[in-house]
Amino acid sequence: MLGLLAPAFALGIAGFDPLGSAVLLAALGLGARRRGVLTLAVCSVGTSLVLALASILGLNALATTIGIHPPHIPHAVWLALAAAVGLGLLIWALFLLFRSPSGDEEPKAGAAKPRSASPGALAFSGLLVGLSSLADPAFWAMVVDASRWSKTSWRIIEALIWVICSHSLLIALTVAYFAVGGQRVEQLVEKVGTGHKVAIRRGIAIVAGALGILFLVDAGYALTTGRWLLKI
Repeated sequence: MLGLLAPAFALGIAGFDPLGSAVLLAALGLGARRRGVLTLAVCSVGTSLVLALASILGLNALATTIGIHPPHIPHAVWLALAAAVGLGLLIWALFLLFRSPSGDEEPKAGAAKPRSASPGALAFSGLLVGLSSLADPAFWAMVVDASRWSKTSWRIIEALIWVICSHSLLIALTVAYFAVGGQRVEQLVEKVGTGHKVAIRRGIAIVAGALGILFLVDAGYALTTGRWLLKI
C-alpha cells in the first residue's frame, strides 16, 4: 500500500496548482456568493478528477484492446513513458527554481478568470481550471504510475489523492470561506502569500525535481539492466 500512497502524495504535491485559488479570489472580488464559490470548487476539482480517471482507465482499456494486459506492459513502452515524465518533471522543477522574481506575483487566471459572479460563469471558470491539469507534467506522471496497478480501485484511489493534493489550496479556501467568510479568506491568502510564496514554490520544485530524477534514474537502470528499481 505504501507503494501506492507515497507516489500519489508526492506527485500530488509536485502538481500543486494555485490557479484555482487565484480564480476564487477574483470571483470573491466580483461579489461571488456561497452557491457560486461552491460551483467553482466542484467544477474545478470534478473536471480534474474526470480527466484523471478517463486518462488512467482509458490507458488500461486501450492496452487491453490491443492485447496488452496490465501490469505486463512491454518494457520498451515503460522505458519511454518513465523517461518522458521524468524529463517533464525535471524541466518543470527547473522552471520553478530559476524563474525571475517578477514571476512570483499572483498566478494569472487568464481565460479562467471569471467575468461575473454568476454560478454559470464560475462553472465555466472551474472547467478551465480543471482542464489546466492536462498541462501539468505531474498529472501525466500520475497517470503513468496509476496505470500500472492491476486493481481498478487502486487506480481510482491514486487519482483521488492526486486531485485533492493538486487542488488542496482551492479546497482549503473554499472550506474557509464557508467557515469564516470571504474577507477573512482574502486576508489569509495575502498573509501566507506574502511571507511564504517563494518557500512554497521552491518546495514544490524540489519535490518535482526529485521525482523527475527518480524516474530518469529508474529508466536508465532499466535500460542497462532490464530490471526496474521501483518495479514499474
